[in-house]
Amino acid sequence: MLGRRTLLLLIILLSLFGPISTDMFLSALPDMVTEFGTTEAVMSMIMYLFMLSLAVSVLILGPLSDKYGRRIVLSASLIVYIATSFLCCLATDVWTLIALRVVQAVGGAGSICISMALIKDCFKGREMGQALSITAALGILGPILAPIVGTVLINALDWRATFWAPALIALLCLVLTMGIPRELPLERYQGTIAGSLGNLVSLVRDRDFTAFAVMMTVFSLTLLAYISVSSYIYQETFGLSSTHYSMCLAATMIAGILLATLIKRIGERRGNLFMVGSFLVLGLLCFLMLSLIAPIHWALFLASMIPCTAIPTMTRSFGFGILLNQRENDSGAISSVLNFGTFGFACIGMVIATLPWPSFIVGLSACALLCCTVFAALWVYVRSRGYRIKGLV
Repeated sequence: MLGRRTLLLLIILLSLFGPISTDMFLSALPDMVTEFGTTEAVMSMIMYLFMLSLAVSVLILGPLSDKYGRRIVLSASLIVYIATSFLCCLATDVWTLIALRVVQAVGGAGSICISMALIKDCFKGREMGQALSITAALGILGPILAPIVGTVLINALDWRATFWAPALIALLCLVLTMGIPRELPLERYQGTIAGSLGNLVSLVRDRDFTAFAVMMTVFSLTLLAYISVSSYIYQETFGLSSTHYSMCLAATMIAGILLATLIKRIGERRGNLFMVGSFLVLGLLCFLMLSLIAPIHWALFLASMIPCTAIPTMTRSFGFGILLNQRENDSGAISSVLNFGTFGFACIGMVIATLPWPSFIVGLSACALLCCTVFAALWVYVRSRGYRIKGLV
């Protein structure tokens, strides 16, 4: 059985499968377009179809882990991920690569949703809050480190190395997974497979849960849209090198974490409703900066995205902790719903950002406005129902 620190290490590594699967090869996207003889729009499909497959897969694998156990579902997911990652390195045409990415996402989905479920299974009270905060911060650091490490690998080898590296990380996780107790979760779902998937329906029918879950995941739409087109904006629009692009992406994420930390400390004194309001304020600030000053200079564009990167850091540690405690024995299903929201909105954001706008920056400002509108409308709804979310007020 894994010790507490080793278990937390495994959870951290599993939670990073999103960024290491989507961000490591970002700086190589312009070169990959040329190598495969395709267009930016087609090449973007390796990003947003991966996210779509990921979003759908987490809905299935989370409830299955409630029934059959975390260890067996996680092990199978990691094996699929390792195999398809190696095959991606051998792809010689863009459509084969896209198809392999869709299957790779199935393996990644099990890792991501089970990492959150393990937090609920193995940590309680303050420890659970700390684990969520650590994974939330590292969830933002992932997009910082992945492009930097990816750029180093690409410069030393080529873009294929950015698929070998995640496969090796997955192999390490597979070894560590053998130390997860077979009996987790302790309260197994005893019904049929269809019934375990039906738990998702029960969750979604809880209108208060669903509304708050959407509020806590919708801003991933803008963040992942930014990540998906950032290489084109920094390198092609502003003329920066791949190395400088990675540094800009890192600076945005670090500044976002610092801003999130500051707001969280203020929120500890002001209360949960202050935190919810701060998300909307940050989203509106991002929209206004993207619309007014971002096209002028790359530094202003970078600054415009800082408020957006701060929001997911706070929603994961603050909102996900509240939502995971709404039901005692459905942590796999809850994790699936939250991850489906996160990656579903991410997929939508990637599609919106790559529509034929006058520029990618205009597309990002449209994403930010959409997020703010959805968030504000649902906040009005939750408030009108008297804040029925347990632990919110």
